[in-house]
Amino acid sequence: MIKDNLAGLKQRVRLMLVTHFCTALCCCGAITSDVQAAALQQETEKKLVNVQAQIQKSQRKLEKDRGEVGQLEKELRESEQQIGKLKQKLKATETNLENSRQHIQSLAIQKQALLEKLAKYRGILYAQIRSEYLYGGKEKLKLLLNQQEPNNLSRTLIYYDYLHRARLREIEQATEILQSVAEVQNKIVEHKNIAVQAQSELLNEKQSLVEQHQKREAVLTSLSANVSSEQSRLSSLESDEKKLKELIQSLHEALANIPIIDQGQGFAKLKGKLFWPVVGKPNNSFGQKRNAARSKLSWQGVFIPSNEGNNVRSIFHGRVAFAEWMRGLGLLIIVDHGDGYMSLYGHNQSLYKQPGEWVDAGDLIATVGNSGGNTRSGLYFEIRKQGKPINPAKWCTRPAAASRAG
Repeated sequence: MIKDNLAGLKQRVRLMLVTHFCTALCCCGAITSDVQAAALQQETEKKLVNVQAQIQKSQRKLEKDRGEVGQLEKELRESEQQIGKLKQKLKATETNLENSRQHIQSLAIQKQALLEKLAKYRGILYAQIRSEYLYGGKEKLKLLLNQQEPNNLSRTLIYYDYLHRARLREIEQATEILQSVAEVQNKIVEHKNIAVQAQSELLNEKQSLVEQHQKREAVLTSLSANVSSEQSRLSSLESDEKKLKELIQSLHEALANIPIIDQGQGFAKLKGKLFWPVVGKPNNSFGQKRNAARSKLSWQGVFIPSNEGNNVRSIFHGRVAFAEWMRGLGLLIIVDHGDGYMSLYGHNQSLYKQPGEWVDAGDLIATVGNSGGNTRSGLYFEIRKQGKPINPAKWCTRPAAASRAG
């Protein structure tokens, strides 16, 4: 029997060792997987940042080669980038100011409730002070001396102690309320100071924004005078389209063999079921000729007129592949959805994502603007498969939610 017990014990020990070993392997595998995922993410971000840097370098060279026109384009780029940053900062400051105002309002209500509660104790406190003044602290002695029956002495003392403790509790509660009122008042003062500072920042940011808008308008006027002929405009459009093709190709190369995290449903399966990225309706058709009659260029996406500041949302899960100013498209953001699909969002006012960041369908990625030299606000939107543009109207059929940033 002892041998049987020992054999059983050895078997259990073996099972425990195997179990612990397997658990350890699983844990190591999970840790290794997490480390690999983090390394892959860093590699992707590095590649995308390099692509963005190459595009910037190419853009700077183009501006230099184009002489006076290129200098004006450089000024436009810098001005629109600054406007985008100021708008983003302005939004954050407005949010802080509104939060401070709401805090102040909430604290004021809290203070009023405490004061009303404190008012209930005023009569009690007055009675306590008056009693102490009249009896000079000898109330307990008077109660003892006034007793006619010695048998009632113990009960009287218990009653007095109970009354005394009750009075102390009332005084302590009143004191706590007074302290709470003081704390709330200090918080109100603190948030008022924050609100005053935010208000001051808001005024400065708005003034800077006005100056940048004025600078942009002056640059656009000069640029329009320098690129007045139809041939010049056609040349610019052709150059912009070429640069966009180069960018898409560079992004494809950078993202080669780097998979998108699977969320259970690929982009291709959602054809005809996606939401439009912004409120509004396209004012052109995919594939139709561009403005100039002699142009061989056609629309590779759609322009959706929309109010400045409206939300621009990602149409599907993916990774931000590009987020930078580009000639002809202004502040541009590109999202890689995997399987060769990408979506492009141009002429934005501000960008809210950086290369390498993950986004889900419906996430805020930018706000509507008129960057890139546009005279009206709206979003230029494309969907591409393996670098080639496809008709977005066949993919996006559901209207975007009517909402603004913030």
